[in-house]
Amino acid sequence: MEKRGDDKKVMQVLLLTLLFNLIVCIAKLFYGIKTKSLSLEADGFHSLLDSSSNVVGLIGAYLAFRPPDEGHPYGHRKIEALTSLSISFLLFITCYEIVSHVIARLKSPVLPEVNAVSFAIMGITIVLNVLVSRYEKREGIRLRSDILLADALHTRSDILVSISVVLSFVAVLFNVSFLDGVIASGIVLYIITIAFRILSGSLNVLLDARTIDPERVEEIVKKIPGIVRCHKIRSRGTRSGIFVDLHIHVDPNMTTEVSHKVTHDVIRTIKGHFPEVLDVLIHTEPAFATGKVPFQKS
Repeated sequence: MEKRGDDKKVMQVLLLTLLFNLIVCIAKLFYGIKTKSLSLEADGFHSLLDSSSNVVGLIGAYLAFRPPDEGHPYGHRKIEALTSLSISFLLFITCYEIVSHVIARLKSPVLPEVNAVSFAIMGITIVLNVLVSRYEKREGIRLRSDILLADALHTRSDILVSISVVLSFVAVLFNVSFLDGVIASGIVLYIITIAFRILSGSLNVLLDARTIDPERVEEIVKKIPGIVRCHKIRSRGTRSGIFVDLHIHVDPNMTTEVSHKVTHDVIRTIKGHFPEVLDVLIHTEPAFATGKVPFQKS
């Protein structure tokens, strides 16, 4: 279970994404506060959480990618799930901040300023978010990183949120400014949906949910010469580090040396089909039919 060379690339992607998110965040918050646009402020806070999640992701990645040690023989990759969990909690905090602003606006109504600069800022930030989200998702899939995929989902949510802000600007221009608060509330609901989606994925990893379809593993293993059948196939872990264990049945007349070779053939085959697999634990046993009579292959 060696440390993968892709781990450094994951951190490089997070650093680049952090830089873009900080630029977007500063632009939205500065102009949102200046023009008293609640939806733009809400979007700015969302971008701030994008930046915060990048920082959390960087710390989590650094810890998760450490190699196995005596106290942690399976490695530290579950920290990826804990990091994604932290990102979901940050999103919930963002929702609280936005709701607080909505309540304050209802108590003290203020008409936001909308002009060409407002639309220009949102247009630029939407384009940046689209580019960042696609880049992060593509690299997350390529590098099999739970952290990048969770962060990409977080960043992608900023695109629709920004579009909602543009719609709120249009609403102000048509003298229906109360929609600014309504749209901000819609943003909250959307962010909560994203947060629960990330939360669900993180809990699945922490609860050792299945990561590979056992039927796919069985289909591959049964094609290996010397294998009679296999069962009790289990898998767990993260996208970048999966552990598999299974039982294989071989000819009872097979020597220990040959059965040992077949076992390693199974390990190599599984890792060949699933590059994200870090380790395979196999229980090799003789093939018996009902009644403990040696199994005869047809």
